[in-house]
Amino acid sequence: MTPESFNEHIVFQKINSLEDILSSDDLESELEPEELLFLQSAYSFINQRIKLVIPSLIQKSELDSLSNEINSAFSNLNQFVSSNNRNVLNSVINSLNNAVSKSRNLPLKIVEQDFNFSKEVANFQQVVSSKYKVLNKEKDALESKVNELTESLSNQKAELKRLSDIIEDKEVEIKNLNSIFQTNFENIESKHEQQFTNALGIYRNEIDKSKEQFRNEIDEIKNNLEMSATEIVSELEAKHDEAKKLVNLIGNVGITGNYQNIANKHKEDADWWRWAAVVFMIIFSGLLVWAIYDLNSDNFDWVKSLLRIIAAAALSYPATYAARESTRHRKLETINRNAELELASINPFIEGLDNDKQQEVKEKLVEKYFGNNSGDIFEEKKDSEKLSVKDVNKLLETILNSMKNK
Repeated sequence: MTPESFNEHIVFQKINSLEDILSSDDLESELEPEELLFLQSAYSFINQRIKLVIPSLIQKSELDSLSNEINSAFSNLNQFVSSNNRNVLNSVINSLNNAVSKSRNLPLKIVEQDFNFSKEVANFQQVVSSKYKVLNKEKDALESKVNELTESLSNQKAELKRLSDIIEDKEVEIKNLNSIFQTNFENIESKHEQQFTNALGIYRNEIDKSKEQFRNEIDEIKNNLEMSATEIVSELEAKHDEAKKLVNLIGNVGITGNYQNIANKHKEDADWWRWAAVVFMIIFSGLLVWAIYDLNSDNFDWVKSLLRIIAAAALSYPATYAARESTRHRKLETINRNAELELASINPFIEGLDNDKQQEVKEKLVEKYFGNNSGDIFEEKKDSEKLSVKDVNKLLETILNSMKNK
């Protein structure tokens, strides 16, 4: 095995790791004195044997085997510190015993009797002397480098001083510029303040002139408005005369208003009589349906059914009367609304005609609306508006025949 591969072997790292864990306080507090003495003695023996070994006579497999035993002891010691398991400690002891046994077989250097110590010392001095010369050369090189750095540092200090002087000069220059700027600013401020005062006076004079001009214009507009108002009043008086001609048209509202009120009253009466007729007819129909329904029942009582039919027949008369009254009031509502419409619209339609034509049209309307149209308005259609006694008798006979057949 070469010296380089021997020095780079992992066994040295394992020995150092074992040394670190054996020197820890946690391990010392957990072990008995005899156990701790064994572990330290085994480590010391293995370490000394490794230092005395002859690299050229040892095989790599031997160091690998020794490294595995040391690594096993190290791992088990870590586990023992964490768990305090005595069985694990036994594994550590076994691994170290194996490592001690393997280290005994390592080839060691044995000192011979004719060993020349002076020669070895001389050789050592020669080695030290050559090393010293090398160190002197390195020292001279370092001194040269230090001198160069010192000179460079001096140059940099000089440059730094020069830059500091420039900065001081610039600071003085900036202070001077600041003073000049402040002076110029004060001068400009004073100048603009004077200009603002002058401009304010000019604007005030212009505003006063504008106010006077606006006042004159307002007075002129006021006079024009007064003149316009006078003209408007004259025009209104002329329109007033024209409005008098339209009074007759407006008066039609007074004439037709009564027709409208009468039509509204007849509408209310027609609606009331219609609902009364509906109520009587509902009761009448209900009694008939009730009587007809009892015909098919097991507990049929012809007396009760007859009374219901008679009551229904009796209700047919007020129902017919209410329907007839509703129809009559509805016709009167229609007549009055038509009269209101025709009377309200007649004057606008005949306004453009001659007076003779207007009088002729108005005479025809008088003949139509004042007493000459009541001939056949209230003619009643009795056959279509009420239930006759003959019809009621036929209905009663039909019901009685049905009861006899049952």
